Parts: sequence; structure tokens; C-alpha cells
Amino acid sequence: MLRILNNSLKISKYATGCVQQVIRFTSNGPSDLVLVKEHNGVREITLNHPKTLNSLSLDMMCALQDALLKDKDNLDLRCVVLTAQGKIWSAGHNLKELHNDPKIQACVFQKLTDVINDIQRLPVPVLGKVNGYAAAAGCQLVVSCDMVVCTKNSKFSTPGAGVGVFCSTPGVAVARIMSRPKSAYMLMTGLPVTGEEAYISGMVTKAVPAEELDKEIEEITNAIKAKSRAVISLGKEFYYKQLAMSQAEAFSAAQEKMCENFQLGDTKEGIASFFEKRPPNWKHQ
Repeated sequence: MLRILNNSLKISKYATGCVQQVIRFTSNGPSDLVLVKEHNGVREITLNHPKTLNSLSLDMMCALQDALLKDKDNLDLRCVVLTAQGKIWSAGHNLKELHNDPKIQACVFQKLTDVINDIQRLPVPVLGKVNGYAAAAGCQLVVSCDMVVCTKNSKFSTPGAGVGVFCSTPGVAVARIMSRPKSAYMLMTGLPVTGEEAYISGMVTKAVPAEELDKEIEEITNAIKAKSRAVISLGKEFYYKQLAMSQAEAFSAAQEKMCENFQLGDTKEGIASFFEKRPPNWKHQ
């Protein structure tokens, strides 16, 4: 289990950029916190500390951030899948780490914001893959992925008010993808929603039987890999930018972006392949 040491806390190599107090793990260290494997253009990152319910400690989030950003501009990387070991996808922040230290609190909340911003700025799509329970900041993290596929019996909740900590930061994420009444229900009652309810509410992309989860993820990643990375990267970047614009501003900016898109080498190749009735030969530029 994760535990806070006494006042002579050691300094973690992952946390030194934020504060001088840290958490030490009873596992073999931060390198164990996430597992990374990469195959055929897909990087799978697995939260790997089920003993702490995959809590989002500073070390966990820094290890996750490193895994997300590593070689992000390598053209061989086409998409990322974020998943977790155990029945709990993530229980959120570790209350022991947050307890009684405002500096740690500020650093922890900022770090997850940084991770989410990195996910949305990454030049390739990030898929959340859930077969379990995502709560509080864990819910915040997964629903901030570009797409989320879960099993029908998965659960999502923002239960912090039950221990006196309203889920304000998770609320930012859920309120932007769900209706006001449904997000308010989650935040103000702390009651969970199932994978099926999350799908109906717009929180997740798809909810499938557990035995079909891997197949669904493979189908989505294959569809992404069939596209030009350069085109997907251009489109993803603008997609998030336009969300903060008014409709008039967004349409104006989108027109410029479409014209920019037509200048890409892969766009010219894609149009040529369409007219010539052949598969495109993407250069990813």
C-alpha cells in the first residue's frame, strides 16, 4: 500500500519539480506504476498499482505523463490506449498524500491537469479502455481521453462529497461531456453510473460486453491506423481549439483549417487515390 512517511520524507525523482515532500512506495518504485507496451503503432499504457486501487499519486501521474509523451513525434506511433490492472480502473487521488499539506494538494491537482492537457495535445488519439470502476479523479482522467470504450458492467462515479471533498476538478471533465442534470446527479449524490448509463449520457464512446472489449479497441485502433497520422493530428489539434470558440469564430477558423489541410502531402495523395480507385499510400506528412 501507498503510505506517507514521517517528516523526514525522501525526495522522489518524479516529484521534485513540484514540491520537496513526497510519497514513497512499498513496491519496487515508480517504474512499476505503469506498464507500457507498443505493437504495430499502438502504445498501451496500463496503470499498474492495484494495491492502492491505481490511485493517482504524484509518482503515478508523473510516470503516466512520461509514458504518454515518450517519442510522441515518432511517425510510427499512431494511437495510445490507456487501461488499468485490476477491478478498480482508478479510485482517484490518494487521500493520504493530500492530507494536511496545501503544497502537495496544489501540486497533485496541477499534475493531473497537466496530464489531461497532454492527452488532448498529443498528436495521436488516446483511447480510454475501462473494465472496472473509475472514481473521482480516475473518472476525470479517463473521460478526458479522446474516446472511451468500457464494458457494460463498468462503473463511473464522483463520490468525493461523501468524505467532505466535493469533486470539483472531476466535475470540470464530466460537465463538459454530459448533460447538466446527469453530471449534477453524479457530483451531488456520489452515486455511480453503469457503463450502459455512461454511454447513454454521452460520457463514453461505446459500452460493450466484457468479452468484446479487446475486439472493439482493436477495431477502433485499426480504423485510426488506416488514416494519415498528419491528417488526424491536424484535425485533433483544431477539434480541441474550436471547442473554446463561439460558433461564428469556430466556423471561420475551421474554414482556414480546411484550406490548410488541403496543402498537406497526404491530402493530395488521398484525393489522388480516390480518383484513381486505389488505396492511399500515406507518408504521414
